[in-house]
Amino acid sequence: MRYDLRGKFVCGKCFGDQGLVNYCLTYAQRKKCDFCRTRANDLIAAPLYEVLDHVKECVFKQYDNPDNAGLPYESAEGGYQGTTYDTEEVLDSLDLDFSRDKTNTLRDIVINSLGNDLWSEAEPFRLTARQHLDYSWDHFCEVIKHERRYFFFQIGSGTADPEEELDTPAEILRRIFDYAEEVGAFVTMPAGTLLFRARFQPAGKVYRTAGELGPPPVDFATQTNRMSPPGIVMTYVSEDRATALAETVNGRGTYAIGEFLTERPALILDLSNLPPTPSIFAEIPDSYPYDPRPRIGFLQSVSREISRSIARDDRVHVEYVPTQVVTEYVRAVLTIDGRNVDGIRYRSSRNWKKTAMVLFADRNNLVLERGEQGEWYGLNRDRWLRLDKASSKRVLKLPT
Repeated sequence: MRYDLRGKFVCGKCFGDQGLVNYCLTYAQRKKCDFCRTRANDLIAAPLYEVLDHVKECVFKQYDNPDNAGLPYESAEGGYQGTTYDTEEVLDSLDLDFSRDKTNTLRDIVINSLGNDLWSEAEPFRLTARQHLDYSWDHFCEVIKHERRYFFFQIGSGTADPEEELDTPAEILRRIFDYAEEVGAFVTMPAGTLLFRARFQPAGKVYRTAGELGPPPVDFATQTNRMSPPGIVMTYVSEDRATALAETVNGRGTYAIGEFLTERPALILDLSNLPPTPSIFAEIPDSYPYDPRPRIGFLQSVSREISRSIARDDRVHVEYVPTQVVTEYVRAVLTIDGRNVDGIRYRSSRNWKKTAMVLFADRNNLVLERGEQGEWYGLNRDRWLRLDKASSKRVLKLPT
């Protein structure tokens, strides 16, 4: 069906994509959308032909006609030798839902404007920037889990596999934190921040002191944790009581809760509040030195990996080794403007709306009561976690 596009205006909400919402607002010339009939006091709708040109330009960054993309065609082998898509599949992959388009008019107009009936990836024989990062991360995980755990920095000086264009494990590790710094993920947690830590309290025991409620002595650090292997002491905390319990509870019973205050500012890698990945239809300013989408999307995938649920037992889980190595790099190698990083904030695996935190603090960083202070207590002057209050809670229902 042919449509008369002259004098038509469309709003971004017709596409269900924030990038197109912003594009239409930027170039809006009308207060009414000709498709969803929305009216507003401000300009909301841009000329349809301009929006269609923008959509087409963005689509062709990722997809193209298979012939233009160089996809081989063999009649005897059933056609194109590679993955192809129809236009509906392309639009679905780009998350255009046209939820307001009850008659499919706008969807049909977009499909007609694209011109192609069959598509393939624009560069089917080359990794995209995001694939490059994802495959390099997979390679990093395989090396760390099954080849080298401690001297992987010595593997390769260029790419790990020139044919696959992968980074070395050391390079992908550095990239993660370069990207995190670019998006402002390193933040300062002010002195006086209240943090909560929970611990199971057996019958007949009462935990009330910093030594009892803070990080354990080295000899008791025997469990594999999300970010620390056995023998390495770190302090797992949350920023509210309920999340601290949810992150700790593994059975019914009584749990002691320590409320700690930070005695100094702390530099934190905050993976819980990364910026959203701009859609393929979002305009990237010409002045921007690179496309931020692959980098932000990759950071978000690493954040999800760090936040995933872990088994609560005494086994040494090899699947957790990559995030432990990432944490060790942040703790022992990375500096930001000459400052060491003091911890990582991440989404709680028990409640995605809340956050948890690992602090690179052991008992040498605790303010201890006189009876818990050892002979060399005064030698460590960076004691920046102080117990402010202790309480307990009876848990009768396990978190879901």
